[in-house]
Amino acid sequence: MLDTKQFLSAFEDIEKDSGIPQAVTINALKEAFESIFKKKNYEDTRVDVNIDIEKGDISIYVIKKVVSEVIDDAIEIDLEDAREIDPNINIGDDCRIKNEIEDFTKADAIKFKSIFKQKIKEAEKAAIYAAYSDKAGELISGTVEKVEPRYTIINIGKTSVNLSNQHKIGDETFTVGQTVKVYLSQVNSSTGGPLIQVSRADVGFLKRLFEEEISEIYDGTVTIKSVSRKAGERSKISVYSSDPNVDPIGACIGTGGAKIQKICSQLGKEKIDVVQYYDYPGAFIAEALKPAQVIGVKVNEEEKTAIAVVRNDDLRVAIGKRGINASLAVELTKYKIDIKEEDDALAAGIEFEPLDLLISKAQARRYAIKNDELKKARAVQEEIKAKQAAEETYDEEYFDEEEIETVEDTPVTVTDETPVEDVVEDVPEVEEVEEEVKVEYNPVRMQPSFSLSDFEKQIEEEKKKKSQPARKKAVKVEETKEEKVVEPKKDIREGYMPIYTPEEEEEFEDEEDDLSKYDDDRFDDYDDDSLYE
Repeated sequence: MLDTKQFLSAFEDIEKDSGIPQAVTINALKEAFESIFKKKNYEDTRVDVNIDIEKGDISIYVIKKVVSEVIDDAIEIDLEDAREIDPNINIGDDCRIKNEIEDFTKADAIKFKSIFKQKIKEAEKAAIYAAYSDKAGELISGTVEKVEPRYTIINIGKTSVNLSNQHKIGDETFTVGQTVKVYLSQVNSSTGGPLIQVSRADVGFLKRLFEEEISEIYDGTVTIKSVSRKAGERSKISVYSSDPNVDPIGACIGTGGAKIQKICSQLGKEKIDVVQYYDYPGAFIAEALKPAQVIGVKVNEEEKTAIAVVRNDDLRVAIGKRGINASLAVELTKYKIDIKEEDDALAAGIEFEPLDLLISKAQARRYAIKNDELKKARAVQEEIKAKQAAEETYDEEYFDEEEIETVEDTPVTVTDETPVEDVVEDVPEVEEVEEEVKVEYNPVRMQPSFSLSDFEKQIEEEKKKKSQPARKKAVKVEETKEEKVVEPKKDIREGYMPIYTPEEEEEFEDEEDDLSKYDDDRFDDYDDDSLYE
């Protein structure tokens, strides 16, 4: 008997090896079973395959229509036979007839194997294409599996690719097991499977190396404008920095050439020229022809042509070995360049702009472009601010005047017989508006309740009271509107013994005389009440 659980557990191994999900594998298995049944019976045969991974169960059902009279037994079944399978079935219903896997013959198994393999291969191709379709234009590391005279097979993970000799860097060679970097130039889908083309001689390979090794290029501080390359011999790359404080060439070369050496180590004998990019064509052409010393350039921007004038001894350097330097400069600048020595240019009467003037014009154009960018950015910011201000502004046009309730002045006739309640009901209600009360701030200055002189007089009076115990107290004065009458009262101290002796009273008088010397005009200034106003 077939161990379906062990059979289905093999799907996990397929997913690990080829990266095909289990759902894709199960779907391929279902299609294989359906194809076998249709080939054995009839193309119109309906088959339903259920696969339970957890239980390890595969159920195959052939679906036939229940009819009173069978015409095609491949797709129909009579009512009597159908009720042997399902007693509650009726005419017009679908009858599900279960088939066992053991009923398959050896020939069926061979057919099933070939169909299943084909489905798996198609799934593998789709999985590979999905894995690498979004990696086109990127660098990827691989391991050399096989070296042939015309190509090298490199395993890049889920599949192997062929690196032809024309896509190598010069005459470089590899060994089995060596790790190399390749550039995915193209990833296409076809009937035979995904076509993945890799290269090490492509311009993109050099560009990606610079992005990996130089952090200023990776974070965008330095930008690669153009690249021209003759793989294995020489390359030119133009760089530009929007920040005037950053030297793009120095950022690419690094301290002591440390950064550029890491890139050259992966290119073998290939030489790299890093040049400054200029917006002005004449200055850019002069940079592109380095290491030759360009004296001046005559540019025709409409026809994309230029005449570069070099020193008399630098013509061979400007052209380069087999014309590589000149051809790379043409590819880098997109201008057709004619190189002439200084004496030949003067003899021919060629008017050219000197190098200093070219660089100054390039810088002026750069600043002009920068100013235009700043103006555009400011204009955008002002437009945004204007929109925000317009949204926040209170617009009275949005209010509907018809919705505002108005009170019409209607005359009200009131008679003596009119009830007060009716009159009140006829008067429209008016909302009370609280008037704002303006409070003026008037500071109030507090005056003392008594002055210093009053205080001294009070002390003197108390002393006199003590020195004259027999003196009568002041009687209560009754005030009237017309006159005041003072009635003396009986002294309550009459009949009592005095508190102080005559000698003590004399001492009090002497003390009073001593205090009198302080009764002068020195404190009169403090008695002025106007000081406290």
